[in-house]
Amino acid sequence: MKTLVYFASGNYQEVYQKLHVDKIFLIDDCFKRRIKTNTKIENVGNVTCIGMDCLEAVDYLKQQNVKIDYFVSLNEGLYEGGGRYAINSDTFIGYAMPLFKDKYIHIMNKEYYNKRYNVSMDLPYRIEELDTSSREYISPFVFSKAKYHEGHAKVFRMQRINDSISIDLGLKINLTIKHNSIWNDYDELDLLVITFLPNGTEDFFKSQGKVINLRKNNLNAIFRYCKFNKISKMGITPWRKGNYKEFIETLQKYEYEYPKEIILYHLNKDDYNGIKNLC
Repeated sequence: MKTLVYFASGNYQEVYQKLHVDKIFLIDDCFKRRIKTNTKIENVGNVTCIGMDCLEAVDYLKQQNVKIDYFVSLNEGLYEGGGRYAINSDTFIGYAMPLFKDKYIHIMNKEYYNKRYNVSMDLPYRIEELDTSSREYISPFVFSKAKYHEGHAKVFRMQRINDSISIDLGLKINLTIKHNSIWNDYDELDLLVITFLPNGTEDFFKSQGKVINLRKNNLNAIFRYCKFNKISKMGITPWRKGNYKEFIETLQKYEYEYPKEIILYHLNKDDYNGIKNLC
């Protein structure tokens, strides 16, 4: 069974019924106004229209045990439609990553972001661009006829990479670096320490529970929190301009029982090079 999810999709189009996939989900705020049911979910053939914010829709799709074969995001409304965050940003992709199959197709236009948004596509995946000769190829122009996609909208095959490094510095705390999204291990962690960007998403992520914003809490305060709340397993995402040498020195001097394990999660391949170099 092949499933396609189009985030910030805009309106339903009849052409979607002709795609060679089994199930399609269209996610967009526009459906909130048009779907008359209280659930804001409507089925049209093999297409499900969901009137939700895209982050909220990720939670809904998780509850429905959806796994994505085709991920689409082209016209997000960042400049004219009231969009608050980039769908192809690390923030959103990292949160949605538990939905992705180990191999999936990603359809997007990096040039759409115009350097105003940080969209690197530097992710823990092997990425291969597909052309029309591939059986997995679906033309981006099925989803948008906008001229600015010409020559820029791409179709990528994504193959998940699972890398982790155990750091042996004689620390009392077990320290690991994982090239992965912290959200893939949400259920295994007692605390998620994340640097939220000022893009209007902080309230959503805080509502997920056991989440702390590193931007508003220094590491010493977080260690005190772990000590008094007996937090055993903590995950941290890269902190902007982080002084990793100071972080390691803090761990070397740390004498308390909690936390017992820290996992440093990163999406971009060169994150935490400072710690890797110390090893």
